[in-house]
Amino acid sequence: MAAKTERERLEKVLLGQAELVQQVHAWLEEEQKRDDILRATLRSSRKQVTVDLPVNDPERVFTRDAIRALCIKYRLRFLEGGLFKGAIPGSAVLAMRDLEQRVGAPVTSYMVMAPSAQFRLCDSEVDPLLFVPLSDERYYLVARWGSDLAPWRAVSYWPVRSPVHLAATILLAALLCTALVPASWLGGGEGAYFTGQRILFLFWSVMAFSGFTTFGWFAFFGQFSQQAWNSRYFN
Repeated sequence: MAAKTERERLEKVLLGQAELVQQVHAWLEEEQKRDDILRATLRSSRKQVTVDLPVNDPERVFTRDAIRALCIKYRLRFLEGGLFKGAIPGSAVLAMRDLEQRVGAPVTSYMVMAPSAQFRLCDSEVDPLLFVPLSDERYYLVARWGSDLAPWRAVSYWPVRSPVHLAATILLAALLCTALVPASWLGGGEGAYFTGQRILFLFWSVMAFSGFTTFGWFAFFGQFSQQAWNSRYFN
């Protein structure tokens, strides 16, 4: 009789644990569904709707001009979340949850700053930054993920910021090439460095680099960063 009582108590404990496991599984499924809803909300965001957010950390609020300048510097796009095709990690979803708790209502409008390769562009490499629009053309930084945003990107895309930057790059490349060519290759004598031949070679270098740049521009870029930062088109 005592053994039976012990078995009954042990069975109740096991059943209680089973119920606890079921509750945990149900809670995890509910949380996963909530995360999926938040991801779907971001990917369906197609228009900017301002959010009434009690800002406690003004360091995360940025103006449109500041975002534009950063996009031009690093050659990024700043577009609606509905055009974003990259992965959305759990850290970003947690940030979205926290944002909705602070707002006290569902947030349906998101903006993403990321390289063009991570957007579904109409004719179709850096960290995505997730924003929500506030009033007065201000944006609140919700989350950032990845580890690719580095100074080298600003340097490598410096020539395509504007036509002036591209022209300056061509001129600097031509000057460097001209300076490195030995005088003997240009038909000058020993000790004669600055000659008419070197000046002609400089003009030839400028035209040659301009030609290669024009071909590469239409083949790979097509837009300066000043125009591309909020464009939905690839070229």
